[in-house]
Amino acid sequence: MMEAGVHFGHGTRKWNPRMAPYISTKRKGIHILNLTRTARFLSEACDLVFDAASKGKQFLIVGTKNKAADLIARAATRARCHYVNKKWLGGMLINWYTTETRLHKFRSLRTEQKTGRIHSLPKKDTAILKRQLSHLETYLGGIKYMTGLPDIVIIVDQQEEYTALRECITLGIPTICLIDTNCDPDLADISIPANDDAIASIRLILNKLVFAICEAILVVRNPQTIPTFGQNFFEYVLEFIRDVSKTQIGEEYGPWVPFVGTMFLFIFVSNWSVALLPWKIIQLPHGELAAPTNDINTTVALALLTSVAYFYAGLSKKGLAYFGKYIQPTPILLPINILEDFTKPLSLSFRLFGNILADELVVVVLVSLVPLVVPIPVMFLGLFTSGIQALIFATLAAAYIGESMEGHH
Repeated sequence: MMEAGVHFGHGTRKWNPRMAPYISTKRKGIHILNLTRTARFLSEACDLVFDAASKGKQFLIVGTKNKAADLIARAATRARCHYVNKKWLGGMLINWYTTETRLHKFRSLRTEQKTGRIHSLPKKDTAILKRQLSHLETYLGGIKYMTGLPDIVIIVDQQEEYTALRECITLGIPTICLIDTNCDPDLADISIPANDDAIASIRLILNKLVFAICEAILVVRNPQTIPTFGQNFFEYVLEFIRDVSKTQIGEEYGPWVPFVGTMFLFIFVSNWSVALLPWKIIQLPHGELAAPTNDINTTVALALLTSVAYFYAGLSKKGLAYFGKYIQPTPILLPINILEDFTKPLSLSFRLFGNILADELVVVVLVSLVPLVVPIPVMFLGLFTSGIQALIFATLAAAYIGESMEGHH
């Protein structure tokens, strides 16, 4: 908790006296929360959501801070909860009939868009409906499958979501609140004292609650099944690939996660596969690695696939207007400019191939020096080098896609 900064509160001038029992000390003008109490109330909250999820109760997670919006959406999606992460519309729960009407309209518009009926209307009507759909997606996208009032509401930052909290109190809906030193701990059913400004702190608290919900759902569906190391590992890899994609591509990274992830996993698995076969490693001084990406033809093929993705990203974002940059400063340069961009990702193949050759050289030297002992160390060496090679290629591929979507650089 200390590594995530959960214990940091607000300045000593900006605090609620009712939070005194949850504060251990003050340091450099900042209140420091008592993590013993935080752990106790977090444990109580996890027990509550576990029991509720076991009985099939519905959860709503509310957190509309811009920097935490994606975190809220991902956490809610993992736990199959409803969420609000953009803006709380006043009366969303109290005036449920109105909200339900908006949700019905939202579902109808989404159906029309999927079937293509929305595009058969006059351009003006189509534009109006698209704006309505975009607006509804922004504010109601996280509760589009909610058919009634939630059984438990999890609120991140009591001060920011005070309206939502008051609606829950009015309706008698149990609430779990993440509260900082400027909040009132008596308003929520379970208040978890923690830093509500740091992303790491919010992520830690949400992950604990989400894990409890997921565990309960898993036990109900299959009492013999518990999360395995493999499941946790692949979840970590997916989160890592999402972060790489978002960093390089931007907010519209979602559709490109499968592409970047496939690139990363193909290169990583294929290059490390040979390290799992020690007898091939022992024969290395007389041969080559068996990994597919040690072949320059394979790496060039991956680079050309990235080139296709590069142009597809630009065209899907801007349409034919994307080619406008290629006729600058004169239309005569159109084919040359296109060829330049198409061959740009080829540098990926040479970088990757160079790394693989260096990897082979290291392995050959090690095998020559200690041929009987080297297989096990080389397996770990292969794991490390394969990860670096895969990360280089996937990161650069995502960077090219991001460049294409933003414009010519």
